[in-house]
Amino acid sequence: MTDAAIRDKVLELFKKERSKPDSEFDESHFLDFLTYPAHSRDTIKNSFLGVRKYYRFMGKLELEFAICFTPYDLDKYYSVNSMTKKIQERIEKKLGNLLVLKERNEEKDKYFIEILLIIILIVIYIVLEIHLVSIVLSLLFGITICWILHNKIHHRVHNYRLRMKILEKEQYK
Repeated sequence: MTDAAIRDKVLELFKKERSKPDSEFDESHFLDFLTYPAHSRDTIKNSFLGVRKYYRFMGKLELEFAICFTPYDLDKYYSVNSMTKKIQERIEKKLGNLLVLKERNEEKDKYFIEILLIIILIVIYIVLEIHLVSIVLSLLFGITICWILHNKIHHRVHNYRLRMKILEKEQYK
């Protein structure tokens, strides 16, 4: 795949993922323009929406090109040109993609936050019994737990789809 084709595809996916697809953006720090209004330089990961947009976009790039970014790659901020080079580099490292994916899949899910929230709720119910505060906290904690679990499930499904894409790509080479 040529650099121009990769660049065009990156920009196409970028446009689809953006909050305001047709607005102007600076190619030197285009990831900050995933949200609207755009973040200042290299601050996209300083908000919940920005983090979500950033990782969903990176996930779409992984699926599109059947590559797997390393944790170090995911911590960096890219220009359009540096993203194109990084994708080309990851495409060439076929075995490396599978190794990174294997490491991701071997990570154990930790449920410390969910367990802590449930313990706090149990203590609140023991102390306050059924009370307006305990009901409101139950709703808030429930929403928080669902949000965390939803993201963990999304991460697992993404890794499964990515694995299938990488193996499918390898099969036809």
